Amino acid sequence: MNKITALTAFCLTAEHLNFSHAANEMGISTTMVSRYVKQLEQELGCLLLKRNTRKVFLTEAGEQYRNHVKPLLKKLHLVDSQMRQLKNEPSGELRISTTAEFGGQYLAPLIALYQAQYPQVKLNIRIDNTPIDLFDDKTDLAFRVAPSLSNASYIAQKVAQSRLSLWASPDYLKKYGTPENLDELAHHQLLFFNHSLRKAQWLFIVNGERRLIKLDWSWTSNSGKLLNEAAANAQGIIQAPSYSVARYVTEKRLVEILPEYSMNQLQISAMYPHRYELSTRVKTFVELAKHYFSERPIP
Repeated sequence: MNKITALTAFCLTAEHLNFSHAANEMGISTTMVSRYVKQLEQELGCLLLKRNTRKVFLTEAGEQYRNHVKPLLKKLHLVDSQMRQLKNEPSGELRISTTAEFGGQYLAPLIALYQAQYPQVKLNIRIDNTPIDLFDDKTDLAFRVAPSLSNASYIAQKVAQSRLSLWASPDYLKKYGTPENLDELAHHQLLFFNHSLRKAQWLFIVNGERRLIKLDWSWTSNSGKLLNEAAANAQGIIQAPSYSVARYVTEKRLVEILPEYSMNQLQISAMYPHRYELSTRVKTFVELAKHYFSERPIP
C-alpha cells in the first residue's frame, strides 16, 4: 500500500463523504479509493468510515484521524512543491504587503529589478499600514518597520535600517518654541500615527535604554503621509522614520528636534511564515532587497 496515496484517498472521501468524488479528484477508480481506505482500516485496526448503499459516514475514530492527517498532508504537498521550485526558475504569484511610507517611496526600483531578473513571477503588491496576519494565506511576504521583531512564529530578515526621530516645521518652532527635553513635549501639539505597534506611545532612547511615553495627542491618523504633510504645514510635532520625511527635510520644511533621544537603529524587515522558507519566489525577492538596500541605504 502506498501510504500517502491511501491517506489522500481517505481525506478526500472524508471531505466529500463520497468515494466517487474522491476518485475523480485523484484520477483513479472508485474501487481503488475504497480499497485504499479499507487497507488503512486494516492497518489501524479500527473503522474509519461507515458505508451503506446510499451514504458514507465518518466514525469518531475516522474524524479524529482525519483531523490529524489532513494538515500533515497539506504540509507535505507544500514542501514537495517548494522543493520542486528549488530546481526551477521562480514562477507564479508573489503576494507582498508593505507600508505606504516605505513601499510607496522605495520599492518601485526594486520591483523593476526583480521583474527584469525573474519575469515568470507575477508580483501582487498591497499597500497597507495596518498589522497583518501572516498566516491568513493571503500574504507571502511583508515588509514592516519596527524597533524589534522577535515573534518566533515567522522569519524576519533585516533588509534596511533607518532612524526614528521627532520632526517639526521651522514655522511651528518659531511660533511655539523648540522643546528642550521630553517633559516639554506635553506643552506642544503632538500628532500620532495610530497604527503604531507601540499602542499610543512614542518610543525614545534615554541613557541607552528604551523608554515608552504616552502623551496627549492633538490628533491621530493611520496615514503617515498625512501626518508628515500636517507637520510640514506647522500643525504639530510628529515622530517618524527619517526615510519617511526625507523629502520634507531636503526641502527644509521639517527639521529634527531632540535628536539625542532618537532611535538610530530602526529595523526594516522582510517577514514571512516558516512555510515559505523554501519558496524561491520569497527567497529571491528577499535576497535582492537585502543587496539592493545595502548598496542604496535609505535615509
